[in-house]
Amino acid sequence: MFKKYQFDPEKFKFGMRTVKSGLAVFLVILLFHFLKWDGIQIAALSAVFSLREDFGKSVHFGSSRVLSNSIGGLYALLFFIVSDFFSHSFWVTLLIIPLFTMLTIMTNVAFNNTAGVISGVATMLIIALSVPAGDSILYALTRVFETFVGVFVAIVVNYDLEIVKKYLKMK
Repeated sequence: MFKKYQFDPEKFKFGMRTVKSGLAVFLVILLFHFLKWDGIQIAALSAVFSLREDFGKSVHFGSSRVLSNSIGGLYALLFFIVSDFFSHSFWVTLLIIPLFTMLTIMTNVAFNNTAGVISGVATMLIIALSVPAGDSILYALTRVFETFVGVFVAIVVNYDLEIVKKYLKMK
C-alpha cells in the first residue's frame, strides 16, 4: 500500500510555494502575537490553504475559502441555536450535525463553490463540535474572522512576492 511513497532527496527542497507558506505562517503568528489574539491555528491554516501559484489563483481560492467558511460558520451558528432550543441534547447533535454537513456541501455546490466544500464542512464541524460552553455565537464568528485574516495574509504574501520576482527579473 505504501510502496509508491518513496523518499526522493532531490525533491526535498525549498520551492517558492513552500517559502511563501512559511512566510505566511510567520506573519500570521507575528500578527496574532502583537495583537494578542487567540485562534492562530485557523488563520495559519487558512493562509497555507489559500496560497497558490500566483496572486490571481490565491485571490480566487481565498475568496472560495472565505465563502465556504462563512457557509460552514452559518450552519454552525444554526446548530447552536437548535441545540440551545433543545437543551443541548445528544440526539440533536447526532441528527443535526450530519444534516448540516450535507447542507454545507449542498450550499457550496449551489454557489458553484465545489473547491470550498471540504473547508466549509471542516469549518462547520470544528466550530460546532469544539465550541467552549457558553461562547457559541462569538466563537463561530471569531473562527470565520480568523479565516479572513489568514486569506488576507496569503494574498498579501503572494502579491508582494510577485512584485519582488518582477523586480529581480528586470535587474
